[in-house]
Amino acid sequence: MEKKIAVNICYGRHHPQKRMMYGINGAEIVFNPSATLGDLSEPFWPIEARNAALANSYYACAINRVGTEIYPNKFTSGDGKEAHNDMGHFYGSSYIAGPDGTRTPMTQRLDLYAKSLSEASLHDFTPQVIKDTES
Repeated sequence: MEKKIAVNICYGRHHPQKRMMYGINGAEIVFNPSATLGDLSEPFWPIEARNAALANSYYACAINRVGTEIYPNKFTSGDGKEAHNDMGHFYGSSYIAGPDGTRTPMTQRLDLYAKSLSEASLHDFTPQVIKDTES
């Protein structure tokens, strides 16, 4: 069974008309990948995708990055603050909301990811790659 999907990138989630147009154009599932930090956005996170799902009669998948990335060189964000080595903490909390108002619990399993992430950062890490040898 085919489904029509749409992808609403990061900050686009703050624009209700954009989300409405996905529904008008027939989207049944709207994915919203994001790299969202705390501060102003975090209070909206549990509400926005659920509201979009209810208002537009589709499933909304709110997907957010998790953790803090440290960079070797300091940089500024153009916000007048001092130069720093990180963007801040990405709080995760991904979930799926249904058109009937239901939603999955938010996810943020840093303790489960810690081992995998530390192994993947080793210099001799070999990724698992699955190849289709029949094509």
